Amino acid sequence: MNQTGSKTAPRRTQAERSQTTQRKIIKSAIRLLQKVGFQQTNLQEIARGAKVTLGAVQHQFGSRQALMEQVVDEIMAPLAAAGAGWPKDAAQLPLEQRAREFVRHAWLSVYEPPSYLATWSMFFGCKSTPLFKRIDAHRSQYDPALFAHFVTVFPEIAERHPQPEHFAAVVFAAFRGIAVMRLFEANDDADEHQLDVITQMIVNAGTVNQA
Repeated sequence: MNQTGSKTAPRRTQAERSQTTQRKIIKSAIRLLQKVGFQQTNLQEIARGAKVTLGAVQHQFGSRQALMEQVVDEIMAPLAAAGAGWPKDAAQLPLEQRAREFVRHAWLSVYEPPSYLATWSMFFGCKSTPLFKRIDAHRSQYDPALFAHFVTVFPEIAERHPQPEHFAAVVFAAFRGIAVMRLFEANDDADEHQLDVITQMIVNAGTVNQA
């Protein structure tokens, strides 16, 4: 008999247990993508990393293709929502502070996490598969919105630069370049210096007429 006042933890539903298992499997797949690449990421190793049976993986997702589609959606989500964490009143901050906070937020929330490198592992490995089209569809959807939001946060650039959204594209390309180089060797000091360069690029574009 339970002691007076004690509480029994509620039993999880089948849907909740299934969701927990799916999350473990997806996280295992992302770790493998980063570690061994797309071609070597197979269901057996994913199951081992998630500490579930191969049958559980097949029950939850059916096939490697279906699982990888879910992984694509998972690892592209931070890119799609990259602007969500920017302060709504960011335009009220001084330009240099705004640029520095933007660069820090973008790096820590999107480009530094291991899941971003998993994205590139998929890019490199799935060019000839339907997954590449899925990734490209995500990119085509979020890139224009991301660039437009950047220009909204930095109206000075919209005023002074003849092609502000193309400038935004260069900024995000710089982030990608720093992140992808971490596939070879992480160098936090070099990353910090390069992020400072991106910050200064933004400040310069917002203070000097580019026409």
